[in-house]
Amino acid sequence: MKPVQLSDREWRRIVQLSSVRKRLRFVANQIATRTRANLSSAGSAATVTIEEGTRPKGRAYARVVHNDPFGEYGTEDVPRHRALGRAVGSK
Repeated sequence: MKPVQLSDREWRRIVQLSSVRKRLRFVANQIATRTRANLSSAGSAATVTIEEGTRPKGRAYARVVHNDPFGEYGTEDVPRHRALGRAVGSK
């Protein structure tokens, strides 16, 4: 089976489809739910949000973000819990 070759124009049309954005949002919501559970079990009161947008060349994205900057990697005083990293890795 030959690989499909898409032109730049075709690629841009595909990555801007509403169904692609819907799937990105669905996956981001799953990751956000797991991140919230991980943060809760770590005793963190951080807020988890989803940022959606379009990159400069037209590709859509959905990004999960939380406001616990030290807990993801840890410090001398804050233990490392990697809530977002573990949520992305578990499927």
